[in-house]
Amino acid sequence: MRFRREDNNNPWMAYTDLGVALVSLFILAFVAMATLKEQKAEDLTRTEEEVLSCQEEMRKIAAERNALLSKSLQTSIEAGLIALEDGKIQIQASFLFPINGANLTPEGERVIQGISKGLLEAMSPEDVIMVSGFTDDIPFSGSTSYTNWNLSTERAVNVVKTLIAQGFPPERIFAAGFGEHQPKYPNDSEEHRRLNRRVEIGVTPLQKTSLAERKVK
Repeated sequence: MRFRREDNNNPWMAYTDLGVALVSLFILAFVAMATLKEQKAEDLTRTEEEVLSCQEEMRKIAAERNALLSKSLQTSIEAGLIALEDGKIQIQASFLFPINGANLTPEGERVIQGISKGLLEAMSPEDVIMVSGFTDDIPFSGSTSYTNWNLSTERAVNVVKTLIAQGFPPERIFAAGFGEHQPKYPNDSEEHRRLNRRVEIGVTPLQKTSLAERKVK
């Protein structure tokens, strides 16, 4: 009796099938990677467009706010009591405080009261007010522990208190003191030092934090 050999026992056929499967798998992986790369490029382009659109919208809002501030504070600007630069109200310290003092003078209180209404009119519900104090580089005399940083911070806080007394919501206004560390001009003359002694009031959008985010922090 003779036995028949099976026709499918050729090992080369198995290698051929495996090779075809591997090539197919490589092609599928290549196509998937190319598709993913294209999708990432589209997402990146879309993100860049959204960022540019957001920036343009912010510039538009800032320009409208600055125009409204300029109109609302026209009287104080024309009187030379304040200046409006880059959307920030600039006030010389000599208009507000005594030399080396942090408490507002009666004249200083009138200056702040004169601009408070204009500020309120220019603010939107999403805005907050930042009051910043600045000094020149001459060390504070008479004390080794009380510095220009203390002086600038106390001046900013007292301006904040006056604005709150004029009706500003306390949760939408804050103070910061920079001492001599953010000069507007080089401290190389008495005139420049005088200009560096100032208070700035800026309007900025409020970044809201949810209650859940606060608990995480």
